[in-house]
Amino acid sequence: MARILILLSILTLSQFAQCRTVDASVQYQDSNKNEIGISKVAVLLFDIEDAKWGDEFTDAISLHISKRLPIRVIEREQLSKVVNEQSFSKTGIIDTQTAVRLGKILGVDALVFGRGSALKKFDDKGRLIPNLIDTVSLKVVHIESGQVIINGRKKPGTDWSALMLTKYILGLSLIWSKEDILLKTSEYDYVAESLVSQIQSELPRLR
Repeated sequence: MARILILLSILTLSQFAQCRTVDASVQYQDSNKNEIGISKVAVLLFDIEDAKWGDEFTDAISLHISKRLPIRVIEREQLSKVVNEQSFSKTGIIDTQTAVRLGKILGVDALVFGRGSALKKFDDKGRLIPNLIDTVSLKVVHIESGQVIINGRKKPGTDWSALMLTKYILGLSLIWSKEDILLKTSEYDYVAESLVSQIQSELPRLR
């Protein structure tokens, strides 16, 4: 029985090991330095299609940046005031040039913004399950250079992280089904934390 369980675990791991749907990349300003040169950022409201909780996802991104990275995030009230006064877009639908203008007014080193779409799943009673993300893209624009220095994204589907694989294997798919894992890894807080975690993993100096 033990051998069968081990074999099952190996087969499952080999099947899903490459099935991460959350990824990020970093473009350093100086190829000789593993530093991104930012200490303060503003996070613009993410535009999540077919969802009314884009602001909550934005707060989750801000929270995890503050927790995981040595970067200060300015208060949303300060950002909203400038956006309203200068008639900038309030959502993640923004071009790089506009991001640079807004960042200079705010006095930040970089601007974080993005957009995505909600995942539509229903429970046994036909009710829409809230707060699920299907896809999302994130960009960080360095204000001084005007370059996109960080790209992050979540592709459609289940994010088979080591933790999710472990839950699925140890539960023999009886406690946690594939659908359960899909729903869990699509929750906006999970996606926000995973995106920032992937960014952190690409920053050796910040580990």
